[in-house]
Amino acid sequence: MARLRTVLRVARHGQVAALVLGVVITLGTAVAWTTGWRHSNGAEEMRWLRVRLAGKRELIARQRLEMAEVAAAVDHLARTAGAVGDRAEQARRLAHMEESRDATPDLLHLTSLAETGGAIVSEDAARTLEQLAWLEGETMGVGDSLAVLTALLKDRPMSASKGMPSLWPVHGLVTSSFGMRPSPYGGGRELHPGIDIQARYGMPVTAGGDGKVIFAGRDPGYGGLVVIDHGADVDTFYGHLSTLYVREGQNIRRGQPLGAVGASGRATGVHLHYEVRVHGTPVDPHRYLVN
Repeated sequence: MARLRTVLRVARHGQVAALVLGVVITLGTAVAWTTGWRHSNGAEEMRWLRVRLAGKRELIARQRLEMAEVAAAVDHLARTAGAVGDRAEQARRLAHMEESRDATPDLLHLTSLAETGGAIVSEDAARTLEQLAWLEGETMGVGDSLAVLTALLKDRPMSASKGMPSLWPVHGLVTSSFGMRPSPYGGGRELHPGIDIQARYGMPVTAGGDGKVIFAGRDPGYGGLVVIDHGADVDTFYGHLSTLYVREGQNIRRGQPLGAVGASGRATGVHLHYEVRVHGTPVDPHRYLVN
């Protein structure tokens, strides 16, 4: 009887051991299968990521090449714009007009990847956009110069004098007279084609005589500018205005407000630049102004 109990106990322990062993084998098989599946899936994901990375690199390389071509085109355009600007300055000098500001580019500063480590635009793209902003300003300046030159050179029917522009356009101290003077920006002497009258910013500027507005707008040298034709080939210029009150083609009466004193264009301070031109040539305004 005792032997039978011993046999049964041994058999029971064997069954438990076999069950445990079966469970261990099953779990091991499951873990091995899962590990193999994950490894296979991970390898497939790595291959997919490598393909995407290669595609991104190819795209970046193509974009860099395109950006280099755009930058080269912008550089060529900048040289062309510079040459056109030089021609415009020569035309202004021949017409005895005030020179525009020096061609120092007012570049739009854009944050690049190199400066922040973040992302706004790349360094190459930022430089190209800065050049384009400068080109826009340069083109506008040349266009403004041509607008004034066109107004002066446009054929006008001969008309009788509507009265000499004898009225002072604004009351104030004459800070710069007509004639040759040292350039306020350096670089030697230059012809000052009019007189500068110091006055309070915003003070009304009035017409020196009856006439017709042949230009009212912006000029790179004169800033806000109004030009009046008084007949008999006599014109007056009112420059550096902060505001314009008249428009091109408008008939003007002596003493009528044209704009307001300012410091726009090539100005070192607040004042009115006033010119009188006869047959297109600047003359000393004091010859016409009544004290």
